[in-house]
Amino acid sequence: MRVVEIRLDPSELSRTMAAMRVWLDQHRFETNRFSCLDQDNGVLLSLEFKQAYQARAFAQHFGGRSAAQTVEELAPDGPKPGLSPPGLIG
Repeated sequence: MRVVEIRLDPSELSRTMAAMRVWLDQHRFETNRFSCLDQDNGVLLSLEFKQAYQARAFAQHFGGRSAAQTVEELAPDGPKPGLSPPGLIG
C-alpha cells in the first residue's frame, strides 16, 4: 500500500490539509502525487507515498484507507491470462 484516500466534508478541507502539511513536515515524509476530487458525497483526497510504511502511518493518523493503484499492487505476481484485474470491468 502506497496510496491513501481520505474522504472529507468540504468544510473540513482547509483545516485538514493544513494539519496534513504540518504532520508530513514533522515526519519528513514526501508524497509522489496528490489529488483532490470534488464528489457528490464530499471531497476525496488521494496521496501516493514513496514508501509503504509512510502511507500506513499517514492513513492511521488521518483515518485514511489504502487504495491500490496498479495491477502490480493488486496482484504482485501480475494478472492471470484471461482475467481482468480486480476492480476492472471489461
